Amino acid sequence: MCHVSTSRNARLAVLIVLLSASTLVPVTASAQQWVANRSYTEGIGIKLGSSLVFHPGLGVEAGYDSNVFFADEDSVGAARLRIVPTLALATLPPQRLDDEEGGLTGKKPTLEFRFGFAGIYEDWFGKDQILDDRRDFGIQTDVGLVIFPYGKFRLRLYDEFARSIRAPNEAMVANYTLDRNTAGIGFSVVPGTALEVGLDYRYTLNFYELPWLRTAGNYHKHDINLSFKWKFLPKTAFVFTGRVSPYMRWGNSLDSAGYVFPLSDSVDVSAMVGLVGLFTPRFGLALNVGYGAAFFGKGDDFDSFIGNAELRFFVTPMSAIRAGFIRDIQPSYFTNYYERNEWYLAYEQLIAGRVLLSAKFRLGYWKYAVLYQDDGAGVLTVSDAFTNLDKNHRVDWPVLKAMLFAEYRITDWIAINATFEYTGNFTDTRLASTVASGAIPESYNKFEVFGGVRAMY
Repeated sequence: MCHVSTSRNARLAVLIVLLSASTLVPVTASAQQWVANRSYTEGIGIKLGSSLVFHPGLGVEAGYDSNVFFADEDSVGAARLRIVPTLALATLPPQRLDDEEGGLTGKKPTLEFRFGFAGIYEDWFGKDQILDDRRDFGIQTDVGLVIFPYGKFRLRLYDEFARSIRAPNEAMVANYTLDRNTAGIGFSVVPGTALEVGLDYRYTLNFYELPWLRTAGNYHKHDINLSFKWKFLPKTAFVFTGRVSPYMRWGNSLDSAGYVFPLSDSVDVSAMVGLVGLFTPRFGLALNVGYGAAFFGKGDDFDSFIGNAELRFFVTPMSAIRAGFIRDIQPSYFTNYYERNEWYLAYEQLIAGRVLLSAKFRLGYWKYAVLYQDDGAGVLTVSDAFTNLDKNHRVDWPVLKAMLFAEYRITDWIAINATFEYTGNFTDTRLASTVASGAIPESYNKFEVFGGVRAMY
């Protein structure tokens, strides 16, 4: 074991000074529209000519992670640091179009463009030497172009890339770093104010940087989506969504500590109809119900109802309660799929346009497909690869997540925030590891506490 270096202590001291100093910035007398309205995630920006705006930003967070490696026992805790510089280049946002500056009021642009970038530096500090290998840098980028955004025929082109960092569930050297890119094109027909029909195509590539994760986690997928929206009341609409998704995995099996799990390509299809509306000034509903199916080359197929429902209650114009349920199908790393059943409850309160308080709770119940032998025929029995399967040779996986968040926007472009997050996995399942010997428990409890400051101009 080794102690945290002097340079690391100095970096944490500088961060604490920065966070403390930010609270001394004087509060302006009045808030601009992009401060009062939380739907605006960027500030006023710097105008570049008559149609483009540049938005720089910086976020810094420091806190504590109680369980870096998602361990069931003997968890390793550590201080954690995140630094996130951001920049965006975009056409004039709604808050500028609504203003009178530049004589832009009432004009509808024929093009909307946006490019965004965020760099995410993450570091962990603690007595365990293995924490030195956690330091990494993530990336999020997006670029999008909408042609005739207010016309009867609208074309959208976009691409999104993310390099995300996740500590492993074992005390090992490398992170579980994932690269994902989604490119798409969408076409919409809007003949009037009541009807909109859209067709969208997306291509997604999922790539793990660690070689031994690629067979289980790498894939590429095509999504073809058809949507229909009919607004038959001022704030209520009938919606339809249909999707076809060929899904192709990197390999056809996963070797985990000597046991081979069969993996399979699939074609996923789904169709849902729904109702979205605000029926009174205080009560709203979003409901989508449909049918989903997935056809795999070997192993169990999936066919069942899917959907989501959310009740929205506006206690006051500045506070809201949301409660909902989601049921769908998700790809699995060690079998064909898992069913996601998730309940959630959220509360948000905005005070004077500057203070945001929110609480979110999620309870999930994942139900995995039947686990088969490597030939895809016989079912998997309890072994060193898995333990505690149910009578149908499946894994059930309850998950609980809770988050409390508070932010105070000091000025039009500086805010301080605090976050508390809890995640718990409650399962008796043990999964054989490709690195460690024996089977690793998949249950864990994890607490994360952060305080930070962000500037968004």
